[in-house]
Amino acid sequence: MSAQPLYRPDVDVAYQLRYSWTGWPTAGLFTERPLELVDEIRQPWEQDGLRLLEAAWEPERIQLLFSTTPKVSPEFLAARAKGRLDYAMRGAQLGCDFRRKVSVHAIGENTTRDVDHYLAMQVSNAQFVDPHFAAFLERFSFEDPKVDLNEPVTSARGRYWYVSVR
Repeated sequence: MSAQPLYRPDVDVAYQLRYSWTGWPTAGLFTERPLELVDEIRQPWEQDGLRLLEAAWEPERIQLLFSTTPKVSPEFLAARAKGRLDYAMRGAQLGCDFRRKVSVHAIGENTTRDVDHYLAMQVSNAQFVDPHFAAFLERFSFEDPKVDLNEPVTSARGRYWYVSVR
């Protein structure tokens, strides 16, 4: 009889990545509070890597709290949360569209020091097969003290703030 290990690493990994998402109506107010609609979208959101933890539906806004895996970007979350909810609302014939703007906030306990360290170690911690590729990336890794991460960064899809505590 062979010895069996006491520890088996085939467990589900837990993540503490949480994001709040807020959407507003285009004009006026949301006239209905179909929270059952949110329950219908839970499974598709799960398939996208978004686990809905809480939902609040008020006349002037809808707020959702998600837990995600590290592969889910805030931009993907913003698009998927709004897209699936908008599609479900249209299917339920609720006559209210979303504004183009949404709000996504990362919620957690990471400090600026934690995030700075994480970013600084990305290239050196990666296990690239080709050492020449790692050296190539190192050439583009730098710190710029003129960059203020508390200022918004604008892209074609939105404005993003990085705000944390010291």
